Amino acid sequence: MTRASAVTRLLGPAGRAYDAARLRWAALRDAERLSTLWRSARPEAAEGASEMREWLEHGGALMLEDEADAPLAALRWRDTALGWEVDVVTHPEHRAQGYGRWLLTKVEAAAIRANVPLLTLSLSSSAPAAELGYFARIGYLERARGPEHVELHKRVGGTWQTKAPGTNGASAGRT
Repeated sequence: MTRASAVTRLLGPAGRAYDAARLRWAALRDAERLSTLWRSARPEAAEGASEMREWLEHGGALMLEDEADAPLAALRWRDTALGWEVDVVTHPEHRAQGYGRWLLTKVEAAAIRANVPLLTLSLSSSAPAAELGYFARIGYLERARGPEHVELHKRVGGTWQTKAPGTNGASAGRT
């Protein structure tokens, strides 16, 4: 394969503009589209629009769409006693393009701004070791393991980030 054909395979033919993805906040009217995306990414979950509306009412969601408004990936979150529970999916045809990581970065920044101390997410206990390793590399540590799920967490915000008086910028209460 020549260098030119490798670049064309990765970026598309010369002269064609890159079709940009669009990131936006999801609304209640998006519940059906989001539940369809979740079912395509995780057929075993079979969540319906009513479960998705519950997530949207007690948290929120970000949607990444292509130029035709087709969902590529999405991340949802909801409040818990310790912080936010997050869940991210990418449409099977669009995986390994960094969409999920981009969405996680966005929600982590929002959590810091909102002073949310902890993000948690659950993976299937049958998740490949590579997937667990990926989340560990981006800061999500295993918190609990059950027969069906592995719970991961990441500390992102909260009072541990605030400057204590007289500490020359050192963080107070760091854990």
